[in-house]
Amino acid sequence: MISLFQTGSTGLSYADCRKDSDGSGYASGIISFTTRHGDALKVIQEFRTTGSYKGEFDEYMDTLKEYADSGSRSTKNLDGYCDAWNAAADNFEFRLAQFTIVYDKYDVPSQEYIDEIGIKLSVTRAVLYDTAIVDGLGSSKSTLGGIFKATNNAFDSDVTGESGNSVTVNDKYQVDEAIWLEKFLDIREKNSSAGRKNIEAYRSIITRNELNWSDSVTVTDSDGDDVVINCDFT
Repeated sequence: MISLFQTGSTGLSYADCRKDSDGSGYASGIISFTTRHGDALKVIQEFRTTGSYKGEFDEYMDTLKEYADSGSRSTKNLDGYCDAWNAAADNFEFRLAQFTIVYDKYDVPSQEYIDEIGIKLSVTRAVLYDTAIVDGLGSSKSTLGGIFKATNNAFDSDVTGESGNSVTVNDKYQVDEAIWLEKFLDIREKNSSAGRKNIEAYRSIITRNELNWSDSVTVTDSDGDDVVINCDFT
């Protein structure tokens, strides 16, 4: 699903590389790792630790480090970067490096938020993972940490609903998970300029009451078309 939102394909686009539409430099790989936010650099650094690395990205390392440290939107001095990424994508170790960074940088940290309040629904888990990737994991109001905190602080009493699960907010209140998720999406939309189409896609899933997924889920892509994604969470 994240691949569909980030690259427009339900397949894993290891070789995808292009200028990012949100102005984050180059975006590449299975979740659109960017040069601005430094996750593309982390993939390459992981790849460089393997025996199959042959210097494919050596000429770009200083620039990638500079842009990651400063949060630069620039693509200057990165001529040929996408060609190098495309070529490296044929290498199994480079593909594995992409998975490693996704797991370490996004999957594990977002799971901590999931565990903190007792999230159970597939759609909520997907939203937090998506937010980590698109908006980052920081504590500012536009990142996963800030949005998560603001959502919890929006509740000052128990709230019942029909999702089948309640989350524990601020160690005090029991809030229906779907209601909590709708508030999370509202705050995310208000505080972040990124991922607007993703937010609408998740809202459409909630409207269809496809809250838990075992076999498949219907997702509205960036072109407004409904795409059925087959999945197995067992």
